[in-house]
Amino acid sequence: MKLTKSTLTLKTILLCALLTQSAVAASGANGGNTDGFAMPLQALGHQDISKTVRVTAKTILSSADKERFYAMGVDTILYAGGMHYYFYLPESLAPKLLSEPKISGISEIDPANRMESLHSGALSLLGDDDIVKVHLLFLKEMRHDEVAALLQHEGIDGEIIKVTPQLRSARIKLHLRDYKKLSHVPLIQYMDRVERLLATDSVTQLLETRNAKTAKQSSVTALWSDPYNLDGRNIAVGVVDGGAALTTHQEFGGRVHDRTSDGEVNLHSTHVTGTITAAGVNAKARGMANAAEVFNYSFTDDAFSDAVLNMYSQEDILFSNHSYGYSLKERLGEYDSVAATQDLTVANNPYLNIFEAAGNDGIDGDYAEYGIIKGPGNSKNILTIGAVNTRGDNVAELSSTGPVRDGRIKPDLCVRGEYVTSTSGESDTSYVMMSGTSMAAPAATGMGVLIAQAYKRVTGGYDIRHDTLKAVLINTADDIANPGPDYKAGFGRIDAKAAVDTIETIADKQPKVHTDTVNHTGSKRYSFTITHSDYFKATIAWVDPEADPRAAETLVNDIDMVLQKSDTGVKYYPYTLDPDHPAQVARQDRPNHVDNIEQIEVRNLPAGSYDLIVKGSRIVTDRQEYTVVSNLPMFNSSNIERLRPSKIQNFARKIFLATL
Repeated sequence: MKLTKSTLTLKTILLCALLTQSAVAASGANGGNTDGFAMPLQALGHQDISKTVRVTAKTILSSADKERFYAMGVDTILYAGGMHYYFYLPESLAPKLLSEPKISGISEIDPANRMESLHSGALSLLGDDDIVKVHLLFLKEMRHDEVAALLQHEGIDGEIIKVTPQLRSARIKLHLRDYKKLSHVPLIQYMDRVERLLATDSVTQLLETRNAKTAKQSSVTALWSDPYNLDGRNIAVGVVDGGAALTTHQEFGGRVHDRTSDGEVNLHSTHVTGTITAAGVNAKARGMANAAEVFNYSFTDDAFSDAVLNMYSQEDILFSNHSYGYSLKERLGEYDSVAATQDLTVANNPYLNIFEAAGNDGIDGDYAEYGIIKGPGNSKNILTIGAVNTRGDNVAELSSTGPVRDGRIKPDLCVRGEYVTSTSGESDTSYVMMSGTSMAAPAATGMGVLIAQAYKRVTGGYDIRHDTLKAVLINTADDIANPGPDYKAGFGRIDAKAAVDTIETIADKQPKVHTDTVNHTGSKRYSFTITHSDYFKATIAWVDPEADPRAAETLVNDIDMVLQKSDTGVKYYPYTLDPDHPAQVARQDRPNHVDNIEQIEVRNLPAGSYDLIVKGSRIVTDRQEYTVVSNLPMFNSSNIERLRPSKIQNFARKIFLATL
């Protein structure tokens, strides 16, 4: 492999002087710097940017704090989890930070911590001359020419596959020895291999034909007729899969478009597409949103975040379905670099709604019973969908389970995934029955589209934000498996009609959906009174910033919700689960410091006055937006107006394109 030299302007060269380092170890008072390489260049009158350190703060750093550090010469500040931050800065500046009142400590970065362990999985079997593909996360945005200059400067003979500046990421093919070498570059936050083969996630069942039950189980059927009349019209969905759907199928009526590079028709993709949007020529195969428009993409072209950003920038698509995942037995329960970039994608564009199949490893005896959802399915800002059995009363045996290693709840929700009849790619009139979370995810996507359509109607044409959709779906879900949330069913089986009914209260004087913001240590209080014992359920959700894949916990902004009786002070806490005992029933005796979804449920709440308190226990950004959904009215009027700029999709698109 030979890297083509980029033609760089003077401006780019000066900028690259701030971004790249050379293999010259710099000695210091502590006996030497093994963290990276110092580049003996001056750029635009600034000191050399040559080092990344891990800074421990005494308190959350505000924007004003960060601006002061930038004025001192710090180039980049990135949250690293806990009370830690990465500072990319001139080496000479690092010791001075210790005199800062908000800084309690500074430590070196071990290069080994920048990369996946060399002793993990197949990587341990490779030699230095072997070629690997890696996914890099940088501390700051990097363009293609800057990545090329970085590799050239470090003497790395690598092939750049893809650079996504707005996600601070790149995919590169290089020798294992150079993978190790890159770990010494201070500008790199983290990197791991991307040679995890992608595969569609389904099981074909050769059984006698059965009627599709998904729409009935999740109360979708009622939404197709009066008074709802929902069909997904004028909403576009991106389906990323193993190929193109058969666009000429009689169920699609010109509403399905091929955006794959080779146009090869794929059975799995056609089945998934039909579950979302089949017209219902065959009533057994009618899609959840049978007038929605679908654009097909192939994961061999772009997968996960790259595919989502492409469809968003090119077609203004806000909903996407991903019924595929890693085929190798690795990244089980892990929050890897792909999961992190998905969270960053939605954090930057919070009206994106990504649905992913949880996986079918539940039927594989080589896997454990719990904690087997792979990499991307463990993202915080997506909806990970498990499969319900054909009866609808429990989780399908094949469905992969949580938790994420830090204890976060996954999957989020579940939908019927067994024996689903949908369109086949064999002919324009053919159908096939399949089972898997691949079948559950598109059903959930189609239901989400119907809820988004209802939201547009009640708000005058505006798009639904991810945290709003998630909170509504979770608060209205039907509980199955263990009482409360669990690591098999998540928060339960989707009830689409109940979700739409909740959305429609936005137009009422007492809406059940509320959006708000909270800052660090700040709180909001929502008061209500019930005159007799009643059932109570409330859910809060927020789009959390991406986490460092190495952090012990993946929750960045920690919001805590508690229900308190006004006269006695009795408190009702949200559900929490124990990852060390994953089969145990959820508890309600403590705050939840793990999930960016919290739910309080009380079967028989005594009569009286109550306060639902939302507190920003740790907010590392200036503020955190969130959505609260309740089954009881507790808000005096709708404040959904504050989200209305989302109607102008091209406005969001212009902001996105400006970052390219």
